[in-house]
Amino acid sequence: MSSTCVTVDDFNQILELQKRTVSYSINTKTTDPMTGSEISTFATASNKDVIFFVEEQRYMFDTEGLTQVGDAYLMAPTSIGIKRYDKFSIDGETFYIENVIKRYVMDVYMFDYGVCFKVT
Repeated sequence: MSSTCVTVDDFNQILELQKRTVSYSINTKTTDPMTGSEISTFATASNKDVIFFVEEQRYMFDTEGLTQVGDAYLMAPTSIGIKRYDKFSIDGETFYIENVIKRYVMDVYMFDYGVCFKVT
């Protein structure tokens, strides 16, 4: 009887075949002590290998009507730790991450899936 195990290396093999290098910048949000307004600060960008793909203006229908759900998508190794409002550039275009979903395969945390919007 043989058993198969799912490991993070399974995603790493796919990443090695499909990877794109993006210039990734982490966003830190703080609150101005005087005004109480939120301040976004971006760290110096660094190159990260991810799986990136564009899907032109995908929409979903909900009670309010059509809602845009993303311009592009990112699949990143868990070691990067992508999070909402981080930004990255690829092919001369800049995107920000709107939503991050932790993806599991058979209870193994494989990668982070980011829904992204193009910055215009």
